[in-house]
Amino acid sequence: MPRPPVLAAPARAALALAAACLAGVAMSFGQTYTPGALAPFFNSATPVVALSGAVALAGRGWASHVALGALAGPLAMAGYYATATLRGFAASPSWVVLWCVAGLVAGSAMGAAAWALRGHGPWPMRGLAAAVFPAVALGEALHGLVRISTSTPVAYWWTQALVGVAVLAWLAGTRLRGARERAVAVFATAVLAPALFLIYGAV
Repeated sequence: MPRPPVLAAPARAALALAAACLAGVAMSFGQTYTPGALAPFFNSATPVVALSGAVALAGRGWASHVALGALAGPLAMAGYYATATLRGFAASPSWVVLWCVAGLVAGSAMGAAAWALRGHGPWPMRGLAAAVFPAVALGEALHGLVRISTSTPVAYWWTQALVGVAVLAWLAGTRLRGARERAVAVFATAVLAPALFLIYGAV
């Protein structure tokens, strides 16, 4: 029996970007109807960064990985804020711009990371790539624990921190080659996570 044809690259990319936009729509409803213990999942950066990495996997070369990752975050934010506005919630234009720009920057990094973790690029780049998502997860979790623990569930932020550590360990064991790459990943995570924590404090 013949195998079904694989989707062409443009079709895969279009479907992935559409999924990013729909994920933003789901975030708006999830923020309203999800139990309090999981509410931060629909109002934090880490899931959007993970989404950008997943969308980037629809690419083929380095440029398409970065472009898809860069578009995924802003599209998710567009879906989220458009849905929230249609549902009657106010949306500050400055916050929309801020999070779209943040999605663009973080999505670009995740796109490059997804490409490198597929075995491309020099070894330092693969080590840095493995640190991108863990650093975001840990930096944001630290922000949640230190700055907003009185208004958000502490258990959620501890769980997110554990996810960040688990992803770093998994990538080190399955995607990185040798002690040099693993050392770069751990060091970069240790530097980038506090940096993100400081950036959150300045926003």
